[in-house]
Amino acid sequence: MQGETRPSVQRVGAWLYALASAVLALVAFHPNVRPIFLVVIFVVMLVLFRSVWGWIFFQRRVELDKNLPVSSKELRKRKKEFFDNLERP
Repeated sequence: MQGETRPSVQRVGAWLYALASAVLALVAFHPNVRPIFLVVIFVVMLVLFRSVWGWIFFQRRVELDKNLPVSSKELRKRKKEFFDNLERP
């Protein structure tokens, strides 16, 4: 992923999804935990969810683009390369 620029809308979206996910996780812990631990839980969850959403938005998309052919032309090209590389008896 080095050298690639990520669209700012996707970066903001990843942070917003992480924030929403961290708040929902915080709500689940709220009744049973002291306030200082709530802050720690919130920060940890925010960082964890940001890494997960960043993976979903950026790295996973690149992996899927490599694995799934975009067009029939690309599919024919890959199929031809595959059969050309097979050993013939």
